[in-house]
Amino acid sequence: MSKIKKVSDKELLLLPHKDIVRFALFCAEQVKEGWKGIPECFVAIETAERWLKGKASAEECRVAAHAAHATDATAYYATYAAYYAANAATNAASYASYAASSAAAAAHTAAYGNPHLIDAQRNYYEELLYFDDIAEKLLLGEIV
Repeated sequence: MSKIKKVSDKELLLLPHKDIVRFALFCAEQVKEGWKGIPECFVAIETAERWLKGKASAEECRVAAHAAHATDATAYYATYAAYYAANAATNAASYASYAASSAAAAAHTAAYGNPHLIDAQRNYYEELLYFDDIAEKLLLGEIV
């Protein structure tokens, strides 16, 4: 069993909104095999990714998230990971706590019963959280 604890929604609130969405997308990507054949899930993920690039609106994300949520998919956990990723993008920065809980739900959904996924999520979260420190060390040649 993993000794690393899951990333909580409280921890996710330490990230900027776009990084919360990136985290949710990372978690959904961990279970891609389960949702990639479900068109509504694929659209939800793709829409959240476009939102990060400024090419989709929050309303488009909301519609895509609800469509993914409404699917009667056998890939239950994967479907919900896709839903939560798009849902995180739907909520503007003023609703960061809701986005964070969606991202945490995506993490829980993706990692259900798999400690390796929890470890990967923790590592990615820390990369997002400490990105500035890591970039500075890279620029100064402290990390090779």
